[in-house]
Amino acid sequence: MGRRHESLIPLSHEHHDALLLAWRIRTGDLSKREPELRAQHVSAFFEYRLIKHLKLEEELLFPALRAVLGVEASLIDVLLSDHHELRAKAAAIKAGVNDQVDSFCGLLEQHIRTEERQLFVLAENRMAPDEMVELGRQIRARLSEGRSNCEIHGNRLEAEDGFAQS
Repeated sequence: MGRRHESLIPLSHEHHDALLLAWRIRTGDLSKREPELRAQHVSAFFEYRLIKHLKLEEELLFPALRAVLGVEASLIDVLLSDHHELRAKAAAIKAGVNDQVDSFCGLLEQHIRTEERQLFVLAENRMAPDEMVELGRQIRARLSEGRSNCEIHGNRLEAEDGFAQS
């Protein structure tokens, strides 16, 4: 696999952050922690980072790709279904259904791998260079709008708006 097109790199960076959270929850340093703490980390990451990412994909990436993919656009329908399921699982976790955490993280990992290994490759192969540049410009502009930074530090999840959870 070659280097990712620069227009998609900001999304790949966000994917990396989400994969890191999923790994930490499922097998890393948070895997043996209390279910409530694991759920808090997932809920905070979803609220402060992932909601915006999903919306960006739905409003910018998916429509741009649907226009050039033809029959292969059915992949976008699968990914949209994943988005719906991720939102439902996140709502359940926020409501206290902590046994959804591992399922959420598993779906998130699978979803990201599909986007990186299939959808992004299709974008790079099917979109015209000027379309990729314009898509990248739109992605960067959207990401710079009111972005909330949510980072996991040790056993604390912190957001720049003052949210902190131990």
